[in-house]
Amino acid sequence: MTKKENETQRFWEIRAAHYDKLFWVKDENYLDEIIRVGKFKKTQIVLDVGTGTGIVARKLINHVKHVLAIDISHSMLDKGKWEGMSIIKWDIGNTLFRESLFDKITARMVFHHILSNLDRVLLRCYDVLKEGGEIIVAEGVPPTDDEEVISWYTNMFKLKEDRRTFSIEMLQYFLEKNGFVNIKTHIYIIERFSINNWLRNSGLTKARQEKIYKMHINANAKIKKAYNMSVANGDCLVRTKNIIMVGQKK
Repeated sequence: MTKKENETQRFWEIRAAHYDKLFWVKDENYLDEIIRVGKFKKTQIVLDVGTGTGIVARKLINHVKHVLAIDISHSMLDKGKWEGMSIIKWDIGNTLFRESLFDKITARMVFHHILSNLDRVLLRCYDVLKEGGEIIVAEGVPPTDDEEVISWYTNMFKLKEDRRTFSIEMLQYFLEKNGFVNIKTHIYIIERFSINNWLRNSGLTKARQEKIYKMHINANAKIKKAYNMSVANGDCLVRTKNIIMVGQKK
């Protein structure tokens, strides 16, 4: 294993310890919206990419024929419950499956972590979908398109991890570039998102958590308005914007 691979596994090992305590991870309304938007059928086989501890996959199993869940992190997979589905420790960017195998692919909060080979990953997803199959991608985005807000969002997340900042247009561009058509975007808003819950279960050091928290409460009026930010009982509460984008294989 390379140094970079070791660092990646260590990153996810730390994240896995408290991952299921994150409110957004287990938000039933968010999961229900993915199910609604995905229009899954009992005849379908679904690949859940970057499954983590399998929360999306477990939601899917009652709506489809079978779910195959994959993730690069053994720490995440070790914490999951996998009854009724199949799991593989694997990087979707590497070839494993035959072409035209899956009816749907789901990926919630996955692609922002892929910094250097997102095109390759999306091409792999495209290849393993059946003709007319769909990819359902859920990602967080800045709350508005204002450049100052986007810059603040990007810099804030740099304190947490290395990641992409998506916009609706950027994610659609990547899907279209790699062959997907009939792209549709749905917005899902989380109100009163707890920054304390997010940071305490992030795996970050206390010092880094405090820095990110202070960045929120010391933000200027434009940022606070964009996030509908409030402070109550020692917690910072914000409105977060998420997109669920569906693209189809020709």
